[in-house]
Amino acid sequence: MSDIAGIERPVNQRVVFHEALGMTLRERYCGVSTEVARFTAGLPPVLRIRWRDVSKDVGADLTHDGWTFVWGFDPRRVIGPAGDPVGAARLIADVLGVPGRAGR
Repeated sequence: MSDIAGIERPVNQRVVFHEALGMTLRERYCGVSTEVARFTAGLPPVLRIRWRDVSKDVGADLTHDGWTFVWGFDPRRVIGPAGDPVGAARLIADVLGVPGRAGR
């Protein structure tokens, strides 16, 4: 992963989980787009998910139970374990109103 100047940046564990979730969402749900948003103010990156005119930000938080996906930056609004991107994608798609694909 590199920044604008081409200098390599260390991979943040949150980014790894966001990229896995983003790939899962794009593969399983037609029309969903995702991007990892990084901030300069010291905030952790989030996964910005869009479908039609709806968008949500998903963060990743390390708790005593391990890494979890959360809505935005709120560790109290848990989506599910980061080790289960399929389950998290299903819940996110439901919240966004994305129709599911049969057989996936």
